[in-house]
Amino acid sequence: MKFDNKEIENAKITYPDMTQHIRGGIEFDSPISARENLRLAYQREQLWMPATADKNWFCPEIIPDNTARAFVIQGPKYEGPVGGDDMFGVYWEYVPSARGSIVRPGNPTLTDITKWREVIKFPDVDSWDWEGSAKANKEYLINNPRYVNVCIFTGWFERLISFMDFGPAAYALMNRKTKQDVKDLMDALSDLWIDIVDHFHKYFGHDFEGFCFHDDWGAQDGPFFNERIVREMLVPYMRRVTDRIHELGYNCDLHSCGKVERLIPCMIEAGWDAWDGMVINDYHAIYAEYGDQLIMQVPVFDCPADADPATQIECADRYAEEYANKDKPACFAGAGAPIFDFQKELYKSSRIRFSE
Repeated sequence: MKFDNKEIENAKITYPDMTQHIRGGIEFDSPISARENLRLAYQREQLWMPATADKNWFCPEIIPDNTARAFVIQGPKYEGPVGGDDMFGVYWEYVPSARGSIVRPGNPTLTDITKWREVIKFPDVDSWDWEGSAKANKEYLINNPRYVNVCIFTGWFERLISFMDFGPAAYALMNRKTKQDVKDLMDALSDLWIDIVDHFHKYFGHDFEGFCFHDDWGAQDGPFFNERIVREMLVPYMRRVTDRIHELGYNCDLHSCGKVERLIPCMIEAGWDAWDGMVINDYHAIYAEYGDQLIMQVPVFDCPADADPATQIECADRYAEEYANKDKPACFAGAGAPIFDFQKELYKSSRIRFSE
């Protein structure tokens, strides 16, 4: 499909609905939908470079974590309470200024990792109203113009933090005397995630494209732990889940904040297809080395929001030269009006490159 300039002549901005945590983006008169193009990117067959704005989330209210974390995203607009107990009965306090929730430290559910089997009560996934949710969200999923990811908040290490607070969780992860207890808990969590994935598959089929798990591994100056710890304590249990997701025909993304570039090989070994990270990482080096193995959401570093159209076009051409590679798909990490001409030029440049 060769590029036609008519594809960008009537490009328009779509504004986000922040009450639903939906990103804004730009719509083009493209030969296929942005949703289909992003699906193809996971197969290295995309027609242009996709953007993070081409993804939507699906976080139905039937999962207690989504109401506890104040992050319900679904077809019927959710106007119920936020904060409260998650699926394990851990209380999350809603913080209005952050539009999100946090477990207040100082009174952890679990104080001794060796006692987790007696203390932690796993949820009854069958008891959630899967049939009702599937019916209520059918239209939202099948008619969504964007690629849809089911988000699973509070992954393996983050879940341990929610049980124990950060310091004790990190210590348990690295203490040789408690490692086996942590491993057993991680294995049980993977059983739970697989059960939830299977329920989504049973009740929603392929009305969505994939799953995105959240598990932050670092701070602004580096990872919380080294590669050896990740490979031993997290990778095998993540791999069980990603293998099941792939077996069922879905893609799987990892959202992991912090300066975690050292841990990219661990993400690949764990079976993730894509990584959603932060701008503090060295994307030039990461993409050059791992771009053929992991889809990344690459930010723009040299195009100010107030740049004039000519500057935006120059920036877009430089960006495309580095990151618009059909065999190493990446997502443009940005959205909306501030660099409108940048996005038009990036679409055009990548369309031409990918159709040659």
